[in-house]
Amino acid sequence: MSWDNLHYLPLAVFVCLPSTFIISYVIAISLNHVEVQFPYISDTGTHVPESNIFAQSLNMVSALVAITIYMRFKHVEQYYRDDLTVTSNKIFRLNRFALYFGILSAIGLSVVANFREIELFKIHLLGALMSFGFGSVYCWLQSWLSFRMVPLVNTKQMAWFRTILSVIITISFLITCVMGQISIHHFHGRDPTNWQPKDGGYRTHVISAISEWVAAMALDFFILTYTREFQTFTVSTPRVMLRTDDFVDPYLSHGSRYPVDASINPIQFSSDREQQTSTPIIY
Repeated sequence: MSWDNLHYLPLAVFVCLPSTFIISYVIAISLNHVEVQFPYISDTGTHVPESNIFAQSLNMVSALVAITIYMRFKHVEQYYRDDLTVTSNKIFRLNRFALYFGILSAIGLSVVANFREIELFKIHLLGALMSFGFGSVYCWLQSWLSFRMVPLVNTKQMAWFRTILSVIITISFLITCVMGQISIHHFHGRDPTNWQPKDGGYRTHVISAISEWVAAMALDFFILTYTREFQTFTVSTPRVMLRTDDFVDPYLSHGSRYPVDASINPIQFSSDREQQTSTPIIY
């Protein structure tokens, strides 16, 4: 069995990720849990009931992201499998590093979903740094690999587009971190998840929140760019190989085994033994 419609993976990520943010944002706004003007993404999934929807949906999205990243890794690996030059060895290493950073980014997304900022802020912040930090490194590595696969896999325009998205992600992530620290330093309100203009540091807070949304959407669009390329290959289901050397003879004592012989079918061999033992012996 083969999977032919792999392009639905990046499409699913592209649709489900912003849908999760928008649904939790609408619920949080309707319940007056966050301010209307540009809250942080995490603020929209902090309070009940939107936190439950936010966590469940983001966990599924992180799984889809991890699968998509792995499929991209296998795609690049297969492309260079028959190339035995020195350059191909470098590409294999960078592709493997990209896989590691991408999976760590997906894990960070799941951490953000499951550890709310009002309960475990440091762990939640670590998950956000993993998601955006490792995600930006992943995008840079994949952008470089895209230039190496012109024109057979992708166009040069696509490689440049991914590079532009990587720049946007990196700059937005840095602005979010810097402005977020400045805004927290000037905050003197009661609830940072419902930041009001009178609470201090509101302008830098808005800049930080907008940058976070921009980084998230740029990451989302980066995953979307895989759609066309995922139409060019298929994946087969794993092949299961039975270990015949572990086959136990039910007619012998416990722990005894048949001799290893790849030409003998253990099930057929067992049937032959039954026929032999059932034949009467005439003296």
